[in-house]
Amino acid sequence: MKIAVIDCSISGHRETYYKEFTRTWAELGQEVLLVAPQESGTGSIADFKKIATRPLLPLPAGQPLKKKAIVLQNALIRLRNLASIRKQLAEFQPDLVYFPCLDDLLPTLAPMSLFNRLLPYAWSGLLVQSALPPYKPGMPDVRPFLRSRHCRGIGVLNEYSIAALETFQPDIHQLPDFADLSEPNDHYSLLHTLHQQANGRKIISLLGSIGTRKGVDLLLSTIPSLPEEEFFFLIAGKSWLTDTQTQKLKAFEHTRTNCLFSLEHIPDEPSFNALVAASDVLFAAYRNFTGSSNLLTKAAAYGKPILVSQGACMGRRISEYGIGIAIPEENIEACREAIVRLCREGAPKPENFTIYASEHSRTKLADTLRQLITNHS
Repeated sequence: MKIAVIDCSISGHRETYYKEFTRTWAELGQEVLLVAPQESGTGSIADFKKIATRPLLPLPAGQPLKKKAIVLQNALIRLRNLASIRKQLAEFQPDLVYFPCLDDLLPTLAPMSLFNRLLPYAWSGLLVQSALPPYKPGMPDVRPFLRSRHCRGIGVLNEYSIAALETFQPDIHQLPDFADLSEPNDHYSLLHTLHQQANGRKIISLLGSIGTRKGVDLLLSTIPSLPEEEFFFLIAGKSWLTDTQTQKLKAFEHTRTNCLFSLEHIPDEPSFNALVAASDVLFAAYRNFTGSSNLLTKAAAYGKPILVSQGACMGRRISEYGIGIAIPEENIEACREAIVRLCREGAPKPENFTIYASEHSRTKLADTLRQLITNHS
């Protein structure tokens, strides 16, 4: 089969997703064209075209009227992007178009007939944020377009969202939330600084994109309640904090002897993995986060217990597998107790690290994609 893998972003885990989907399709013996911002090391296994889409406009906070206007603008941008993608696929003529992130590329407002003309190929993909608010007819939403006659089923990371999506698309598969497990870069400069400053103390790390939704305020509120001589805290990754929030974070760091805050992009996955491997506990008690996270996969692969918020996908998995502790969201005392317990006693069920890592491996991804082409060949 001729398969086009299409994505429009390298932010967050997006590059890892499209790179691994491309590799897996190629390993399954398919002819692959990657249409993306950059080929990301897939040049030896797939043809490549740089995607010609426009970025969606960011939604403003605290400006409801402006937000509505931008949502409508983005609806139009999505349709124009689909038209552009159709032009880029005209020569290749794929048997299947696969989107590693459907979220940004499906329409939100359009007649189904127009969508089917703009994307006249069989298609499938991963809906990353699949636990969405209840559907309201007439509101901008990608879910109705999952009913397209060209859709060959979709994948989700969050298994608890499947039942709510089945009214839109009955053929839904849970995909593994795989992670790039490249060998840690032991020469990463931040790693050396971390070891030097921690000086044998237990390391609790908040890694990745740094914003308020990642639970920064909870962590800062918890740190003073823990002894400085025993615990050390790392916050590392690209910051989305405001200038005021950044100043507050830096001021806090300067008052402590057990904090290292690096608000710069972690350069690559080997460097990220080096920080994971150096940590004793990973902090992922996110706010209002309903999705999966491949940080759980990294934590399991490196045998690191993880602290998450109760209730949604991550909390339910942690409770099921026992590879960390789930706490009530923004509960400082529960956070303090969990950090102490995980640092001193480890995960409740450390034997499940291997099981979880295996269930979210690239091998499972290959099995699911093989099933997709078998069912629809």
